[in-house]
Amino acid sequence: MTATQSYRRSQGKAGSERAEHLAGLIMALARRDGMKAGDRLIEQRLADALDLSRAPIRLGLKALEAAGLARGEPHRGFVLAKNPTSGAAQPALAAVRRGEQVYASIAGDVLASRLSADVTEAELMRRYDLSRAELQRLLDRIAAEGWIARLPGYGWRFAETVSSPAAQAQAMAFRVVIEPAAMAQPSYALSHEVIARLRERQQRVLGGEFEKMTIGEIYQSGCEFHEEIIRGAGNPFFLEALKRVNSIRRLFAYRSFADREGMRRHVREHLRLLDLLEARHYAEAAELMTRHLQRPLVEGLS
Repeated sequence: MTATQSYRRSQGKAGSERAEHLAGLIMALARRDGMKAGDRLIEQRLADALDLSRAPIRLGLKALEAAGLARGEPHRGFVLAKNPTSGAAQPALAAVRRGEQVYASIAGDVLASRLSADVTEAELMRRYDLSRAELQRLLDRIAAEGWIARLPGYGWRFAETVSSPAAQAQAMAFRVVIEPAAMAQPSYALSHEVIARLRERQQRVLGGEFEKMTIGEIYQSGCEFHEEIIRGAGNPFFLEALKRVNSIRRLFAYRSFADREGMRRHVREHLRLLDLLEARHYAEAAELMTRHLQRPLVEGLS
């Protein structure tokens, strides 16, 4: 095999892995949203939810179609062909779960100081048994979250501040300021459609789905809930600030999720908050949000 052929083969494999990964992300989102076979997979909605452009979403949808999990329909675009909770969907979800498991391992090793501050890609590939494409996706994600940066010339360096207990306390203190303040804005409003969607998702979690969720899915569910709430202020600076804090907090979210009853209490508070927002009792909702964020929690869930 020539060098050119070898390169093309490696690029083709990386492209296939990326398509499978994107398909898994879409299927995981469909599962989180309680979608069923026959529901539309709307490109722009998926792109917004996954913070991607529409081009990679199309790539993932085509991979789902090739796997028999989605199909194209005239005038409807792509629709789900199988339920995201079905056995047929599990292979697509497996790659996402593996990525979450490795991410959790890296986060745990950083927090426990089992990794040196400076690391190489070769070292990480060996330690976590990753392909170069898998590692690159993880490094891109971690770099975007702000707890690793590429070194000039060679290697990567983990940030010291984001792994400190002080950083976690500061992140929570910041949220106690901005999230209630968002609901106190004169223009604050959350549509009935958004409230209904958030309530349905929280009720599914409380109704038993919680036991089937990965740590990453639990954390993401909490982040999405709070980000949708703060979006009601209509001020992008509130939303971007919370997203930034949530990205940094994610590192701590993988330490411990042992207190399942504490998590259920937390979800019940989410539902109470939605009741207040639906009734437009914004001052009372802001007070509840303050208590909600100040209450001792299982790390990473709120």
